[in-house]
Amino acid sequence: MANYGWLYALISLYGVASGAAATFAHRRNKAAANDAGDAMRNHFGGGKGLGGVALFFTLSASLFSAYSVEGIAWEAWFKGWFATRWIPAGVGVYMGFLIMAPRLNALGKLRGYLTLSEVVYDRFSAPNSRYQLTAHALRVITWGCLLLPIFCYQISQFVSMGKIVEAFTAGAISETGGVLIFALIMIAVEAVGGLRAVAYTDIIQGCMLVVGSLIFFIASGVEFGGLSRAKDYFAAASPPKFQTIPKTDGSWSIISYTSFTLRVSVAATMFPHLAMRLFVAKDRKMLQRGLAGMNFTFFWVQLSTMIAGWTAVYALRDVATVADIGNQQSIFGKLALQLKNASAFGDFSASLLVLAAFAAMISTADSGLLAFSTMFVRDIYQPYVQKVFPKARVDGNALKIVGLVSSLAALGVGLGLSIVNLREGKPDITGLFSIQTVTPIHAVPAVWGGIHLHWLSGEAVLAGIVAGVISGLVMVLDTEFNVKRNLGLDEHSTGWNTACFAFLINVGVVILVTLLEKFVVPAAKSAATAQTNTLFIGKKVDKMLSNPIPWFFMIFTLLAACPFWYKPGSQVKYVGDMAAWGFTSLFFSFILALQVSAMYMYRWEDFVPEGEDEKSVDKADQV
Repeated sequence: MANYGWLYALISLYGVASGAAATFAHRRNKAAANDAGDAMRNHFGGGKGLGGVALFFTLSASLFSAYSVEGIAWEAWFKGWFATRWIPAGVGVYMGFLIMAPRLNALGKLRGYLTLSEVVYDRFSAPNSRYQLTAHALRVITWGCLLLPIFCYQISQFVSMGKIVEAFTAGAISETGGVLIFALIMIAVEAVGGLRAVAYTDIIQGCMLVVGSLIFFIASGVEFGGLSRAKDYFAAASPPKFQTIPKTDGSWSIISYTSFTLRVSVAATMFPHLAMRLFVAKDRKMLQRGLAGMNFTFFWVQLSTMIAGWTAVYALRDVATVADIGNQQSIFGKLALQLKNASAFGDFSASLLVLAAFAAMISTADSGLLAFSTMFVRDIYQPYVQKVFPKARVDGNALKIVGLVSSLAALGVGLGLSIVNLREGKPDITGLFSIQTVTPIHAVPAVWGGIHLHWLSGEAVLAGIVAGVISGLVMVLDTEFNVKRNLGLDEHSTGWNTACFAFLINVGVVILVTLLEKFVVPAAKSAATAQTNTLFIGKKVDKMLSNPIPWFFMIFTLLAACPFWYKPGSQVKYVGDMAAWGFTSLFFSFILALQVSAMYMYRWEDFVPEGEDEKSVDKADQV
């Protein structure tokens, strides 16, 4: 029987460290410096906010999850250089946050927001909409649109955890056993310390992931020859592997690469657990610098995982087959097992990175559960429960209990869906990431437009989001339009994701209704009573958006990272040990990261809504 001493020792050490972090977070939540005077906000929103190292690591850790570890390694093993699409898409998300971060952080301090739906409701309350019902509808529909990524994240973390542990232990621990261990640790950390506990454990797992990625990269290079030997194997294999540029359209094509990159860059900015970090950042300058620096973490963690996947093509040539694709076997886990068995150094490095992967998945899933609990309490329970049950409690302690119960409910749903996914074998991990953008992308006009366009009405946004969601669902369910529905995926025969078409319908309807309101329908005063908490954003344009030239170059660079300017089907050329088209994608992604970083550092401007006290922003920064 194999010896898993390093793995068990590291798991024990991580368990003790996580328990200590959760306990410390519980105490810090009650400290005067962090106590917001609201038990619910203290637990689910980090009290008066997160700052310093915890903020940096929780921001980066929220993106590094099962997709970064298992999904990318699998895709690199299966489709070679195509896996490079994850890096321009990731940097593109931080480009999208340029639109949101300054204003959402300021609004989080001024108004205590924790969810995007809260912002949408206040922004489109009367008199910004003709009817107050419009604001209610937008809040509920936006809330519904943002649920999909939460549960997709849960499923992907559970499934990846189970598959990696089963592959790495050669079946000694089953998939289900791994999932249950994972769920137990996750709910314990959240119940004890809430968001602050997750942030503190993010520091632990972030350090492990960075160090583990480097050690794993070095060890796999020493034991398996690294990318250089993999490149030689690609050319010598029969038939040769990854030696041609992708075709123009269809599955795994230049269009699908571009569709993924653009869609993720936009839709992932709506993921609730990511947006929450923007609200709860205590120190604006730390958030600003953190976002500027985190662009470059993709070139460490995700690129290391890609190289591991490419190396696995050679290292697992006699172990992993195409049949493993249908069986959803863990390429990462199998490569780690090969490395573990190669040497004592390989045993340590593989055990460390496997544990780091587990920690990353626990952190991300916990963030998702916290986001769900917060959204349910803030967007559904708190505003509506007393309309149905007048005697229902809505004090801070009651809301905290409701949040914990909803977390358990969400965990149960996530576990159930994960077991179904394990049995059905579809969609795969990268597919889960793809389909989770189907509905949240429709919240973009409400959020991006809502916080910047003072003339945008609630009725226009509501018409757009309804049209987009309905058309999107029709496209997804239509087997002739969605050619991958039988795989549980979402893709048109051209390679474009169906959400792209539905999003264009959404935006088109918003523009059409806005034009009708301006030029056809006579201007009318809102029929609803003006609300006391209505958000008026004013006419001022932020420095981040006032100059179109940087945005032209950033968008151009993002597009240049997509391989549409290569001749489809042509022979691959190499830059060192990497295909030239993959190298240029990474090169332009790095240029984009530099551009985005400069925008955060030099174009950030604090936002003050109309009628709000400008001094309160300064005070919030000093807390």
